[in-house]
Amino acid sequence: MATPVKIRNLGIRLAFLCFLSIPGKPYAQETREAMLAEISELERKAATTRLQAIGNQSSASQNTDIHHYRCEWTVDPAVRFINGKVTPSFRLRETASSVTFDLVDSLRVDSVLFGGSPIAFSRPGNHTVRIDFPSGQAAGTLQSLTICYQGVPPSGQGFGTFALSKHAGTPVLWTLSEPYGSMEWWPCKNGLDDKADSIDIILTTPEAYIGVSNGMMQSETVSGGYRTVSWKHRYPVATYLVAIAVTNYTTLYDSVTLGNRVMPIIQHAYPESANAFRNAAALTGRTLKMLHDRFGDYPFINERYGHTQFSWGGGMEHQTNSFMYNTNETLIVHEAAHQWFGNLVTCGSWQDIWLNEGFALFTTNYSLELHHPAATLMNTLRAQLNSIVSQPGGSVFVDDTTSVGRIFNARLTYFKGGWVAQMLRWKLGDSAFFRGMRAYLQDPALRYGYARSADLQRNLEAESGQDLDGFFADWLYGQGYPSYQLTWTPVGNGLVQTNLSQAVSHPSVDFFEMPVPIRFKNAFQDTIIIIDHRQQAQTAYHRLAFMPDSAFIDPGLKLISAQNTVEKKELPPAEPNTAIVYPNPVGSSFHIFLRNFQEGTLTLAMHNSIGQLVWREQRNNFSGNDIIQVSSDKLAAGIYLLSIQSGNDQRVVRKIMK
Repeated sequence: MATPVKIRNLGIRLAFLCFLSIPGKPYAQETREAMLAEISELERKAATTRLQAIGNQSSASQNTDIHHYRCEWTVDPAVRFINGKVTPSFRLRETASSVTFDLVDSLRVDSVLFGGSPIAFSRPGNHTVRIDFPSGQAAGTLQSLTICYQGVPPSGQGFGTFALSKHAGTPVLWTLSEPYGSMEWWPCKNGLDDKADSIDIILTTPEAYIGVSNGMMQSETVSGGYRTVSWKHRYPVATYLVAIAVTNYTTLYDSVTLGNRVMPIIQHAYPESANAFRNAAALTGRTLKMLHDRFGDYPFINERYGHTQFSWGGGMEHQTNSFMYNTNETLIVHEAAHQWFGNLVTCGSWQDIWLNEGFALFTTNYSLELHHPAATLMNTLRAQLNSIVSQPGGSVFVDDTTSVGRIFNARLTYFKGGWVAQMLRWKLGDSAFFRGMRAYLQDPALRYGYARSADLQRNLEAESGQDLDGFFADWLYGQGYPSYQLTWTPVGNGLVQTNLSQAVSHPSVDFFEMPVPIRFKNAFQDTIIIIDHRQQAQTAYHRLAFMPDSAFIDPGLKLISAQNTVEKKELPPAEPNTAIVYPNPVGSSFHIFLRNFQEGTLTLAMHNSIGQLVWREQRNNFSGNDIIQVSSDKLAAGIYLLSIQSGNDQRVVRKIMK
C-alpha cells in the first residue's frame, strides 16, 4: 500500500510519507509528523467502525484451489450499486458436495449457475454464499460456476472499499480491498492462501466513462449508451489486489526498457491531472529500472505497469496498476516497490504485513539514498526513527489481525518494519543482503505465492551464512529498542578504549545484539569503527590514525535506538608491561592490547597445553603501546599460554581459552 495511511472502507491504510501527496504540503519533517498523527487517529476510528460493521478475514471453504476468476460488472460512478456475474474456476482438493465463497450479506445473490443450469445455494448469515452441487464432485476435477448478484456495497466512515466521489465535478468510483474488503463487493476467497492463476475483468459503464482494472485492455465496445471494456491479467493474483476504477479518464502511454525488454507504462488520469501524470512517466521508468536491476525482473513484464488516479489521499498497489492520489515521488516509488514486495511475493498472513509494507518503505528510503542529497535521506530517517521510539513497546509482527489499525500501524508495520529491513542490510552487508533478497523473491516455493517471515529468514541465512534466529526474535517478534551507553578513553599513539552497554525499553528483549557504528573525530579527521555488541560493559581497544576529541553513536542512523549517551574518560595509570587479551575465550580471532612496554624489540609466542609452539611474532620497532590482532580460527579448543617478552627480557604470561 501507499504512504502514511491507507484508508479503506472503514479502514485506513498507512504508507510511508503518503502525506507528501497532499497538495501544498512541503517535504518537511513537521508536515510529516503532524499528518501522521492526524491520519493515525483517523485510521483507528475507521478500522474500529469497519470491524464492528462487517467482520473480517475469510470463511470460504478450503476445498478449492482457485484457477481463474471471470468477473463481469456493471457499475455507474454516480450510483452506489453493483450488478455482477463472477465465474470462479477451481480444482477441488477433495471430494465435495458444496463449496463456499466470501460475500457480504448485504449483496443479494440472484442465482448460481453450474453447467449452465441453476443450482441450490444458501446464505448462512456469516458473509458467505454456500453452493450445493447436484451430486458429489470428485477430488481433482476442474469445475466452474457463476454467481449472479447485485446490491449496494456497504459503506462506512472515511473512504470505502467500494467508494464514490467526484473530481472536477465528475463522478468517480474506485475499489480498495486491502485487507478484508474484497468480499464487500464481489464473491471470492478473501484470505491469504489461494491466488487465482489469472483473471478476466469485463466492465460495463455509462458511455461517458471508462472502466479500468488489472492487466492489459483487450477490447472496448460502445453500444446503447454503454461502454464495455475487457481486461486480462495472466499472472497469479491475490483477491485484495484486484480492483476497478471508473470515470472519464485520459489514457497516457509511455514505455520503459527493462533489460532487453521494452514494456509499456499505461496510466489513467483525471483530465485535469493528465500533464502531471504524463510528466511522471520518466520517474516511474527510473524507479522500475532501479527495482528491476536490484531485485530481479519486473514480475509482470509480459504485461505492463501503470497508475490509475483516484481520490483517496494515498496509493494502493493493485497488481500492474497502482491507484494513485497524485504523482509524488515517494508515492510512486513506494507503490512500484510493492509489485515485488506484496504482489510477486505476498505476506501469507497479516501478521507478516511488514514483508509488504516494511520493504516498500525500505525501498523508498533506498531510492532517496541513490537519487537525493544525503541530507534529504537523513532528515527522512530521523523523522521515521522519532516515530518508532516514541513509545517503548510494540512488535513489527502483528499480534492482533482483527484490528485493521494494528495491521497498518504506521509506527510498527511501516517505519519499524522498514528499519528492520535496513538493519538486516547493515548486519549482513550489501552483497549478502541483496543476494538474499533476490533469492527470497525468486524462491520457487514463494514466487507468485505467499511467504511468512521465516521464509525471508531462510533465504537470508542461506546467502549470508549467518544465523538470524536472535535477530528475528529481538527485532521482529520482540518489542522496544536499546539505549546505548558508550564510554571511551584515549590511550595514546592513536589508540582508544571503548566500553559499550545498553538499556532496553521493553522487557520482552533482554539484549539487542547488533554491530554498532561509532564515529570518532577531531577538528581535522574522522573515522567510523564497528563494535559487534554482544554483552554488557563490552570493552575493546581500537587503533585510529589520529587522536579523537569526540565520539558519536550510530552517526548514519543505521539502528533503531534512542537516548544514547557518550562519555569521555581519562585513562587511569597502568603498571608497566600491561597486557590484556580480548575476547577471552577467543573465537576466530582475538586482540592483544599492550601498554607501557619497553620500546624496541617485542616477541610474542603462544604454546598449547603440551608446550607446542602454535604462533610467534616479533616486532623490532615496537613503540610501547599497541593492539595486535591474532587469527585463531585454526586453533583447536583448549587452553593456551601467551608469553610476551620485551627488550629488557621481562616476560609476561597470559592464559587464553578457546
